[in-house]
Amino acid sequence: MAFSINDFKANFGDGAKSNLFYYKPLFPPGVAEMTPDQVMYLVKTTQFPGTTLDETTLSWQGLDWKIANKHTYNDITITFNVDYNAKIRMLFEDWSNKAHDPKTNEYGMHSDYQADQILQMLGYNGNVILEAKLVHAWPKEIGQITLDYSAAEIATFDVTWTYAYHELNFEATGGNIF
Repeated sequence: MAFSINDFKANFGDGAKSNLFYYKPLFPPGVAEMTPDQVMYLVKTTQFPGTTLDETTLSWQGLDWKIANKHTYNDITITFNVDYNAKIRMLFEDWSNKAHDPKTNEYGMHSDYQADQILQMLGYNGNVILEAKLVHAWPKEIGQITLDYSAAEIATFDVTWTYAYHELNFEATGGNIF
């Protein structure tokens, strides 16, 4: 069978665009210096979560058999634009301090600093085509803000999230979150 561009276009379509996504954060109790509606406009980039299926090797009669073991869920990073008053940065610092307060050396309960997060990939019409729910997520790393006298861009920083596991759906589980 010869390659046909028309067959390719008919089966692939236009493909999903990487700039059609939505993330509106969900905060644990007591961390809201800004509203989720304010924060969602400061999101610059992110990626959909990945997973690795670990393997175990079993030896049997001189042969090594590789079998599936467990899923490992990869951390994701969300890049945020810094708002004029840098409230977004303080929000994540406060959130991080809910897990471990560096001044008092006290640790919070899981429910104090973990909150499910939802990422949505959107189609051309704005409908959800793929949704990832990050279960028990928390900001593991709050990145640096680069300052540069020669730059004209808005300052940004990364937040790396870790979570217990993720759930994928091909539609919004509770409707579009926007």
